[in-house]
Amino acid sequence: MRLVPQPDRVVEYDPRAPERPGQGLALGSGRVDPVTVTGEHGMQSTVRSVDANTDYRRGRHVVSALHVHLVFVTKYQRGVFDDDMLSFCERVMRKVCGDFEAVLQEFNGEADHVHLLVKYPPKVSVSALVNSLKGASARRLRAEYTGKVNRARVNGHFWSPSYFAASCGSAPLPIIRQYIEQQRRPA
Repeated sequence: MRLVPQPDRVVEYDPRAPERPGQGLALGSGRVDPVTVTGEHGMQSTVRSVDANTDYRRGRHVVSALHVHLVFVTKYQRGVFDDDMLSFCERVMRKVCGDFEAVLQEFNGEADHVHLLVKYPPKVSVSALVNSLKGASARRLRAEYTGKVNRARVNGHFWSPSYFAASCGSAPLPIIRQYIEQQRRPA
């Protein structure tokens, strides 16, 4: 009978370690230093640090940074917006985003479309947010600008049924904000 030698201890005692199996550490708000991790086949990668100044949403069980770039086009691309209508539309959309616990971070548009940059919680589906944004803004614009909107709308619709939505994970947010700010807003 041959005895297998006991392996060396891999983890030393750490006072921050969980006491019970399955008990995780709370996500702190402090800075996490970069760590080099050796993966399969000896390849190394660096885990990036996250500090407290980043734009993360913190919930009880989730930390998220979900942003979506939305574009809504008016029905048949009719140019109905002026600066006053865009400002009113922005106020309405900020209110709707607030109802969804989302934040409208950037808004701008041209005569026939609007761009939005929205930060939203993980419990909100983008399609539900879009439906509410388009529905509420169409109703409120129609009520506030009766003559102008009614002339432009076709078959009772203000917005085109389609929309553009892009996750903002790959492009830096300042670039997307700059793109939205550079839209030629009508006078």
